[in-house]
Amino acid sequence: MIPLLIWNIILGLRIVNEKLLSDANSHQWLLIAENLTRIAVFGLPLLIPLQLKNPQKKIGLLIFTVGTLIYFGSWIPHLAAPQFAWSNSKLGLLTPRLTPLISLIGIAVIGNSWLYAGISVIFITLHTWHGIQNL
Repeated sequence: MIPLLIWNIILGLRIVNEKLLSDANSHQWLLIAENLTRIAVFGLPLLIPLQLKNPQKKIGLLIFTVGTLIYFGSWIPHLAAPQFAWSNSKLGLLTPRLTPLISLIGIAVIGNSWLYAGISVIFITLHTWHGIQNL
């Protein structure tokens, strides 16, 4: 989770599009549910042992790495060209909210945890729903 956290902390401040940042159109219960699942999604990996001797765990690390690179790539248009059509299209605005699921599934595979996968899907659903309300 550290690469995702660092990316969000450092580059999140450079995002200027209100459609990516605003909470104005979201119900309070949605924001609370999103933040509670976010805490679980970021906290639970601390309980997952990172022993990559098992081939399944190596596959999980590969999924996490590819997902993280895709997630980073989804931010590039918003950072480099926020005024372009893709950066303001519905799909362009939702891609940074949807793509973390790949990384989170990688973590679930590493931890062999269906529970973590389920919580991750719930978080991404709420996170995306929050984003849809700003479109």
